[in-house]
Amino acid sequence: MSNKKIQINNLVIGEGMPKICVPVVGSTCEEIRMQAKEARAAEPDLVEWRADWYADVMDPGKAETMLEELTEIFDGIPILFTFRSAAEGGMREISPKEYHELNGRIAREKTADLMDVEVFMKGLNAENLIEQLKEEGRIVVASSHHFHETPRRERMMELYRKMAALQADIVKLAVMPSNPQDVLSLLDVTCMAGEELAQPVISMAMGGLGTISRVCGETFGSSITFASAGAASAPGQLDIKQVRTIQNILHLAH
Repeated sequence: MSNKKIQINNLVIGEGMPKICVPVVGSTCEEIRMQAKEARAAEPDLVEWRADWYADVMDPGKAETMLEELTEIFDGIPILFTFRSAAEGGMREISPKEYHELNGRIAREKTADLMDVEVFMKGLNAENLIEQLKEEGRIVVASSHHFHETPRRERMMELYRKMAALQADIVKLAVMPSNPQDVLSLLDVTCMAGEELAQPVISMAMGGLGTISRVCGETFGSSITFASAGAASAPGQLDIKQVRTIQNILHLAH
């Protein structure tokens, strides 16, 4: 539904079925390697390294070294680098300064294809960080996560517009529904954002109630869905085989 498509090697984000992204969430190098090999075997379209799970992520050079290993393991499968802060459902606290510096270092290494930026992090100059990451040639996913609520429809659309205005390449919104109407509101906003914005859109309603949002992206305009190949990184994630099967069934109706 979006006007813009993002191409990474042979992968095109923003057309056809939503691309399936599998997270890697280990806390030690060995756990990360093991999960990465499991993810590789599942043949995802792209992978997300959730670096906030890695115990040594803030030690100088260790995240960069780990990412080099992951690049070898995934052998051409695009990698999304994500440090999810505790405020948005991640595993640890991080200051805006540390967050900016970490992402800047990773971008300079040019091993991650895409990078997640929590654009509404308090105290972060998100516009400056996005500009810096794009200067290094990285594809930026602007994100906003709401683990305790589904904002009202108008607010969700406002969040999408603000993320798009920061010149991110892809815009992502995740919410926690408390009733079926919340899920419908998110899907409605996803459809509107996909029609209005130039960037590919990602959306998801978390938890069991929102599971439907993880498989119907082709209908409503979400360009990437997250699925597990072992450990899940968010509540409500389905196994990649389940997601692929359901998406293929729904695709036949398009």
